[in-house]
This record gives sequence, C-alpha cells and structure tokens, in this order.
Amino acid sequence: MPDKSLPRALTKWFVHEGTESSSSCPQSPRHSELNSSFWEVHGNSIVPLEITESASGDESPTTFERINAPLNLLLAHIERTSGGKQLAQSVYLAQHDLRDLPQPLQDDLPTPCLVKHAGNGDLYSSSLWLGRPPTYTPLHRDPNPNLFMQLAGTKVIRLFRPEIGDAIFDHTANVLNQAGSRHHILSDHHPRSATFRGEEMMTGRERSMLHDLVWGQPSDKNNNSVVLQHAQEAIVELGHALFIPKGWWHSVKGVGDGVTASANWWFR
Repeated sequence: MPDKSLPRALTKWFVHEGTESSSSCPQSPRHSELNSSFWEVHGNSIVPLEITESASGDESPTTFERINAPLNLLLAHIERTSGGKQLAQSVYLAQHDLRDLPQPLQDDLPTPCLVKHAGNGDLYSSSLWLGRPPTYTPLHRDPNPNLFMQLAGTKVIRLFRPEIGDAIFDHTANVLNQAGSRHHILSDHHPRSATFRGEEMMTGRERSMLHDLVWGQPSDKNNNSVVLQHAQEAIVELGHALFIPKGWWHSVKGVGDGVTASANWWFR
C-alpha cells in the first residue's frame, strides 16, 4: 500500500528502480530518473535555471548564470547526461517557489501538515530543486526554520550551529578582505550574511574557500580540521525529511548517478 503521509510527487514525477509497484514508495535508496511522459506535459513552463560551466575535472565552476527559461531546457540536459555521461555545462532548477508551479504539480506536493501547524502556521516561502548530480549549495543560513524533503536521489547536508557558522563565515571574510577581495556579501553593510545563490556565492575565491573548509579532507593546508569537528552531517534519501532550525548554517550536495530532487518550506 502507498504511504499516504508522503506526497504523490514521489511516485508520479519519478521512476525509482527497484520498486515493486509504481504506487508504492521505496523504503531504501534507489536510483531515480524522471517520469518523462509526466514532465513533457509541463515542458513549456518557465522556471529559474542555473547554468554553470566547469573545466574538465574541476569541481569549481568557472561561470555561473541564473536565467528564466522553459523547463524543456532542463529536461533535455537531464536526458543528455543519462548513464553517467558528464558535460562541462550543468543545468539545475534551483529555488523555484512551489507556488509558481503549474497547479497539477502543486497538488502533487502540498505543504506538509507539520509546517501548517508549527510556529504561527505562516508559510514564508518554499522551493523546488531538480537536477542531476553533482549539485551544490554553498554554506549559508536561512532567516526562518526550514523543513527539507527529498523527493528523489540522495543529498548530503553538513550543518553547523549558529555560532560555529558565524565563525567560519567571519574567518573567510577576514582572509578574503585581507587579500583585497571585494565581495559585497563580505562588506560591512552585510555582516555575517550570505546572499543566497548569488554569483559571488557560486564562483570565485569565496566559494572555493568555504567549500574547502566545509567539504575538504581534514588538513592543515585547508585549515579545516577544527571546522569539521563541529560539523553535523545528514544523508537524506528518497522520502526522508530534515528540519533545519533558524540560523543554522548548512551546505548541501547532490550525490549519485540518478536524478536528485528536493523540496523545502520556510515557515514562521
């Protein structure tokens, strides 16, 4: 029997290898791909896409652009990269407000009851994330509590208590400012803040430094041995949800070979 506590999006939007029935949700990690016939109907919908390019074998992107474009652009990219094929260019649907989705998709992914009844019951914002790994969100913090749900594939999330994240961010700011960098998110006008998914966050020295501190192998070179002692790591898989408290810093990676998809709700 299908788990009625899980949204229909898990079984309508994706094909999960290893499931005994299309109406049931797998209880263990599975390779997931898009249900192509379902998504093609919505291909002309305009969505926010992130286009990044990287040099061969280089994890850090050399260019980053956020555009509004038909969903078909993402669907074509996912098809081209099936079977583990790697391209220099990556296309990722990131931070797309669920309320801007076509109504049938909204109906498949309703706001969880937990969000409706927590706090003041006020939904601040929501997002859909869809692409093929590797996907990445650098270290940042949210202004509201966050319920994060995995719809397909696997993501790894590293989290830090507010005071630890503040220290990591301040350290990065001090190093870059001493080196003469001028990133607006490090200026005195925005202390300890991170402009979410702006270009300065997704490319350049700041991204590389934060990535090394949060995800690099422990070493004196990366100066991250102490940082990693304070990291809390969560692996979210198909059907899993994670609550991220207000002010907790976190960085997210999509991993594996199949499609990865997530939704989250910020509430007050």
